[in-house]
Amino acid sequence: MTDATAPGRHRPGIEDRLHAFTLPDTGERIVAVDPHDSAATVVVFTSSGCPYALAWHDRIQDLARDYEARGVRTVQVVSNDESTQPADSPEALQGRVAAGDFGSVVLRDAGQSVAAAFGATATPEVFVLDPDGVLRYHGAPDANHDDPALRAEWLRDALDDVLERRPVGRPTTSVAGCSIKWRVELLWTDGCPTHDDAHQLLEQTLSGMGREDVVVRLVHVGTRREADDRSFPGSPTFHVGGRDLFPADAPPSLGCRVYQRPDGRISPLPAPDDLEARLREALARPWDLPGWTDFRQGAQRHAAPATR
Repeated sequence: MTDATAPGRHRPGIEDRLHAFTLPDTGERIVAVDPHDSAATVVVFTSSGCPYALAWHDRIQDLARDYEARGVRTVQVVSNDESTQPADSPEALQGRVAAGDFGSVVLRDAGQSVAAAFGATATPEVFVLDPDGVLRYHGAPDANHDDPALRAEWLRDALDDVLERRPVGRPTTSVAGCSIKWRVELLWTDGCPTHDDAHQLLEQTLSGMGREDVVVRLVHVGTRREADDRSFPGSPTFHVGGRDLFPADAPPSLGCRVYQRPDGRISPLPAPDDLEARLREALARPWDLPGWTDFRQGAQRHAAPATR
């Protein structure tokens, strides 16, 4: 068993341990999610603007209500950047909650840090944790978003196994849904002349990857406190989900940052190929991952991946 949040690990696997987290609900109340408090915890990354998440939505709500009496906590997390997916804005989510659309708590992951910690790639994407925080199931709710009669059976089977303390019979399935709408933050500070070049490099790299869907946000770090709060090692720094793409063992600083390139040279900017590789890992969509299969091909006649 390993710690899924250990340095160098981005995407957890079955039997990895995930840590407790806190996020605000739609009323801005801070909610703690600690697997130790429940017989099992279901974390569902979802979206109000994804047709797959909407197709599976009622099945997830029914499951949340059905298993609550058995000590299972279901948490629905919205991590999409709202500028790309306006249906996931705080106001839109508040409206759905007020209308009674959800059968369990809905949390807003505005900084995308929880999605990054879980290695989530899509909506919907389901994770089941046991009381020790160990990941026991990861994947889709069931085999066909278009068949309500399936009742999220893959997820129900996994929960029954966890509650009965049995090995989960089907611990992983491929995810079929819309990609999470990611944001890359470029952190910079005054006095370092490279942030414009860093911005250009980032935009060119994303364009070359065909990832114009990713939002780029420029973040000015102007005070020592801001540097401390963001563990900012210098300018420029690239973040996805609050994580430095180039983790540095360095104290917070309002100075200029250096990068070591693969050939050993020191540079104020990372090597383009290195930046691309790290972006591909952090911004992965389901079909970008090794071993992904479109299980919908066995249930339906259309096989194109969901790219919305």
